[in-house]
Amino acid sequence: MTKRFRIAPWILLPFILFSGVAWASSEPKLILQETFGVHPAVFNYSEYEYNGNTVSVIRSDPRFFDFAVACAKPPKSVSQFHNENPSAMFTLNGGYWDQDYVPTDLCVVDGKVIKPVNTANSHFGLFAVRRNGELVIGDLKRKPLSQVDVNDFRYALKSGPHLLRKGAPVEFKSSSSHSRTVLGKDVQNNVLFVITKLGKMTYSEMIRFIMDSGLGMADAFNLDGGASSGFALGKGDDIVLKDTVRIANVIQLTLKQPR
Repeated sequence: MTKRFRIAPWILLPFILFSGVAWASSEPKLILQETFGVHPAVFNYSEYEYNGNTVSVIRSDPRFFDFAVACAKPPKSVSQFHNENPSAMFTLNGGYWDQDYVPTDLCVVDGKVIKPVNTANSHFGLFAVRRNGELVIGDLKRKPLSQVDVNDFRYALKSGPHLLRKGAPVEFKSSSSHSRTVLGKDVQNNVLFVITKLGKMTYSEMIRFIMDSGLGMADAFNLDGGASSGFALGKGDDIVLKDTVRIANVIQLTLKQPR
């Protein structure tokens, strides 16, 4: 004869509750949206709750902004970079640097090559502004790095690793968690910046957030992270700030003035 066992409902309750919490926490929850006086199709700032983290997303239409890279030696925090440029609407930490605050890979500022392409580096994300003003967010993995014409750039940074390539997620084995700063573009060629404002994330967790939040990103790569991850948005009492330690370089956005 088959014996039947009945599990008391109070025994199942903790598992049901835990399962519900875990499932709910895996979905990004939009908690804030701001446009800072700009049309939302041109610029949009959003904050999400995701697995105990707060993630900031900045989406910008590059047709309405001037993009630049700024470097400093001695280094500065992201708030210092931002405050010293009164025209900057948005300032974001840039690429990696060494103990002497020298960029570890390509860095071009105002047409001057601060650091040439590091062909030994396996990071292939390119952020650049050509001398004609064209913005480039590219993937150099399949292009010989020796053929990158840095003389064509007014501003440039090379960083990584890539998290998305042509909409497909990149697989990572690393389980280390840090604050993350990610740069990329969506299928409409808007430029997106995704930053862990509060908390820490693995590469895989950041990829899942990007995919689960429906940002439509086609390509995305990592900038410097950890204590270097941060941004400043807006001015005065309306500023949104996640400050950093002293860093070597930043990316800045300035709203173009009507002609």
